[in-house]
Amino acid sequence: MTKKDMKKFEKLLHAEQAHLSAGIRQIEANTLEESVRESGGDLTSFAEAGTDNNERETALRVASGESNWLHEVAAALIRINEGTYGICEGCEEEIPRKRLEVFPSAKNCVGCQSKFEKNGYL
Repeated sequence: MTKKDMKKFEKLLHAEQAHLSAGIRQIEANTLEESVRESGGDLTSFAEAGTDNNERETALRVASGESNWLHEVAAALIRINEGTYGICEGCEEEIPRKRLEVFPSAKNCVGCQSKFEKNGYL
């Protein structure tokens, strides 16, 4: 992979990092805002409370998933700095450029990733 390619993927990863961070902050702000709003008034029914709690749990699961993805992006940026970006952690072969264009934080080639998922590893 050329230095120009590395810079391109680094730029993509930084943009993805910013996007994910903003999304997580927004979910946290919305969840906090809902909690404050609910604490200030009486709930008219237990059904409403259950729905609100379900929505809050869903938002937190989404934020958790995005947080995990953010961690993968940060790990990819570290691999760029170390010079190991684009090398499969499973077979140590080069990850195809098309895979990295679709999934810039990929740490495995498609074949190794399939094996890991089949065996229950991610």
